[in-house]
Amino acid sequence: MDTLDIVKLTLPSPESLWSGVQGLIGSAWNSFVTYIQLPHVYWAIAVFAIVFTTITTLGMCMGFGPAGVLPGSLAAAFQSFAYGGFTPASGIFATLTSLAMLGLLNPAITTISALIALIPALFIFYTVQD
Repeated sequence: MDTLDIVKLTLPSPESLWSGVQGLIGSAWNSFVTYIQLPHVYWAIAVFAIVFTTITTLGMCMGFGPAGVLPGSLAAAFQSFAYGGFTPASGIFATLTSLAMLGLLNPAITTISALIALIPALFIFYTVQD
């Protein structure tokens, strides 16, 4: 009859496995912190944040809301000045109002703001010296 040799398999303890995971996460975090402290990375992030926040805030403060044009807003003043009682159905104003009422204006503003903010951030990233 053949004999079967069983190899004893030892698994690491949960404590040693957890300390290994902590060491990996800690090492990755330290590398990340070191990277974002580089001048070209730091300033690129700062420029992106400033431009993105400014454009997003201005876009969302125009006065287009889920119920249409908000009374007393910049959009209402523009509509009164430019169009009076007649707003063209296919114009940019009507399109923005429609997007806001459908709930699609804020995501569009956020996406466009991120794309616009990426341009100066990349410029800073590639021109600032370490």
